[in-house]
Amino acid sequence: MRLILWAIASYFNRQIKFKKLEKGSAYAFRQIFAYVLWLAAIIISLQVIGLNISLLLAGSAALLVGVGLGIQQTFNDFFSGIIILMEGVIKVDDILEVDDMVCRVKKIGVRASMVVNRDEISVIVPNSKFTSESVINWTHSEHAARFNVEVGVSYGSDVRLVASVLKEAALENPSVLKETEPFVRLKKFNDSSIDFGVYFWTANVFVVEQTKSEIRFTIVEKFREKGITIPFPQRDLHVIQKENDYISFINKDL
Repeated sequence: MRLILWAIASYFNRQIKFKKLEKGSAYAFRQIFAYVLWLAAIIISLQVIGLNISLLLAGSAALLVGVGLGIQQTFNDFFSGIIILMEGVIKVDDILEVDDMVCRVKKIGVRASMVVNRDEISVIVPNSKFTSESVINWTHSEHAARFNVEVGVSYGSDVRLVASVLKEAALENPSVLKETEPFVRLKKFNDSSIDFGVYFWTANVFVVEQTKSEIRFTIVEKFREKGITIPFPQRDLHVIQKENDYISFINKDL
């Protein structure tokens, strides 16, 4: 049995090596073959030792129903794993977003899959979560996806200069794709600031938060050079003093 599984694994490894098959697809096919072989081996072994499979199943039907109800979620995860492997919508090394967690698929098991998040922590995810809930697969985004960094500037700033600086900050980052040029939007007029967003494309989806951080550092440095101010929230306080009323205000630095 092990020899057969080794031969199957070697075959798919050669297909990957000569780029005839993607790594994720090869893994899926290999797992399906392994499950089918193990199932066939178990059935043949039972028949060899003289057990009648049909009679065994018929005699334990009631027991199986009870067990099935008790482990319904396990069966759900099991068949979800088979569906994932056969359809190939999720593959090994795909980058997913599940429950606000961005992760990379390391292994697709028959009941659960192992993923690694951005903190390099391994997380076990039941396969039913992939089939019953909305999951974002960033790998399907033509190997690049669009992200943005937002920033607010003081009223009175030169908005065209701000847009130019934001675009430069994005273009200077090595992870930002230059073929698809970044662009800037004036998003809204806030209470204390004019809010902008710089949009860019990157293929490094898994570490995009680091890319965003680097762009923010560059924006702060360029704003200081150009004299552009990022404001803090401000409020106007109007005091109305009525006759015979005494009002005092004490300002404290917290």
